[in-house]
Amino acid sequence: MVYEPNSQIEEVMRKERVKLTPARAMLLAVLYELVRNEEFISEFAAEKVSYFLCRFGGKENFKLDFRPNFYGPYSGNVRHVLHYLNGSYLTGYSAKDTKPFQEIWPVMDGEKEIEEYLNASENARYNEIVQKTKQFLSGFYSSFALELLSTVDFIMQNQHAATPEEVKSQLETWNNRKRTMFAKDSFIHLAFNHLTSFKNRMVE
Repeated sequence: MVYEPNSQIEEVMRKERVKLTPARAMLLAVLYELVRNEEFISEFAAEKVSYFLCRFGGKENFKLDFRPNFYGPYSGNVRHVLHYLNGSYLTGYSAKDTKPFQEIWPVMDGEKEIEEYLNASENARYNEIVQKTKQFLSGFYSSFALELLSTVDFIMQNQHAATPEEVKSQLETWNNRKRTMFAKDSFIHLAFNHLTSFKNRMVE
């Protein structure tokens, strides 16, 4: 027989949650925001969120190496974090071979702990990184937008593309997926302008 969890069981589950670190708390905070914006969590989304958390100052905490990939800049290592958090703050990621776009669900009663962690005075720096990232990604939480922004940003940073036209030229050599998805110049201009407007807040 299966019994509905009562308050005592839920309290035990909370005590057994994995320990939060700056990187885990920052990632989870933005993933919860993604769900609040009616998008779904996935390994792909977590990779992109991690990418921009690094760009806004969290690189030393995440220690990820993003390289050109089929889906844009990708580290391939965020899945280890998701697997570790599964059962505590996330569900649906019990195996590391989960497909990039398979949906993962947040454990909603965990958000309060994440907020308390980030609101602690000693974690003010990490909270600031989260707020900058949320502000930047507001309106751009869809899988399409995350891939577009991260790809264009990666080209601007690593290929030193200084104009939308230069970005498009480099993007067309990436792969057929990029050429097809981002064929419209308006997409590239939108991403380029948004990234440029936040340039002074990002870490090189």
